[in-house]
Amino acid sequence: MATIKDVSRLANVSISTVSRVINNTAQVAPEKREAVLAAMKELNFRPNSFAQALVSKRSNCVGVLVGDLCGGPFFAQMMRGVERVVDASNKFTIVMSGNHEEDRERHAIQALQQRQCDALILHSKALPDEELAELAAGDTPVVFINRLIPGVEDRCVWFDNRAGIMTACQHLIDKGHRRIAFVTSDDEIFVDGQQRMRGYRETLAKAGIDYDEALVGKGYADEQGGYVAMASLLERGVDFTAVLGFNDGMVAGAISCLLEHGYQIPSQVSVVGFDDIPYARYTYPKLTTVRYPIEEMGERAADLAMALLDGRGEELLERKFEPELIVRESVA
Repeated sequence: MATIKDVSRLANVSISTVSRVINNTAQVAPEKREAVLAAMKELNFRPNSFAQALVSKRSNCVGVLVGDLCGGPFFAQMMRGVERVVDASNKFTIVMSGNHEEDRERHAIQALQQRQCDALILHSKALPDEELAELAAGDTPVVFINRLIPGVEDRCVWFDNRAGIMTACQHLIDKGHRRIAFVTSDDEIFVDGQQRMRGYRETLAKAGIDYDEALVGKGYADEQGGYVAMASLLERGVDFTAVLGFNDGMVAGAISCLLEHGYQIPSQVSVVGFDDIPYARYTYPKLTTVRYPIEEMGERAADLAMALLDGRGEELLERKFEPELIVRESVA
């Protein structure tokens, strides 16, 4: 590989002049700049990004922590929003996953810091509030997505999970359902699960419906977990006319289990999901669900990170996102 010395020799300029052209840190005579650029092209020279970062104090990369790189379309949608803004800022992203595990999230964040990322956008569910608040107090701009952390609310882009599940549950109640099963995450530390369970119970109580533990099925928050959770409900022999899902993935698994056991949807069992991931509108029947605007949230988190990095009006950016019920065909 060609080095900066090779470029200096071919362009007949000093190494410091080549460095100034590469990092654009000072005025260089036009003829010398052209000579350096021509030499770089001829030698196929690629600047060392780490060396540039040491000089400019900017790596031009944004570190992103996601929960899972292979867990369905949720994080793909989030990254679409993030990259739209980062690309427009002439930066690039480095993505790592934490799998919602404390040690893995911590390791991933440390790896992003070691790569001198200009800013961090973190979807952290396992690390404690105190540790994340301490991270936000550092020199690198940090934005948290899908979580509200006390003391650093201005760095958080978040969604009202409790209101979302209340909207979904109330829709079923308004349609006359009173025996409403809830297929939800079995992860007790998962904040989203706690918030949605609270919303489910509060909505039932407001309608004068007693909470019944037997109507709650739990599993891992994906299609297989939804299937397992629904199977456990059917094995108990509990009576229900509607199913509320922690997310669309769990609902897909639950629907599969119901169909295998001969239930018709929605004539015998109504179903409401959560997230409005792309395939919700292509299932049969098309899924009524709560829209989780994760792509817009990813875009807003990146906007906030760029504003913090550049020292401009981040206070003008709205950080809280509200749920929207998308009514389709899965509720009778």
